[in-house]
Amino acid sequence: MDIQTYLTKKVANSNKICTNCDKEIQTGEVFHLEKGANEHLHSLLARTFCSECYAKYGEKRLLKGNE
Repeated sequence: MDIQTYLTKKVANSNKICTNCDKEIQTGEVFHLEKGANEHLHSLLARTFCSECYAKYGEKRLLKGNE
């Protein structure tokens, strides 16, 4: 089953880890969270990316990573 996803900009309410580079995202920092386009993507499946990876690689390349 292939779920269409996109990234949305969020502010961390707790520390998180970037799925791409393993950098710690501190509380209050902006990050990008994967969401399902047409259906819910469970938080345990959703990938989290730091702003640096988003700026360097862009949404399309980050989401393609695990395919």
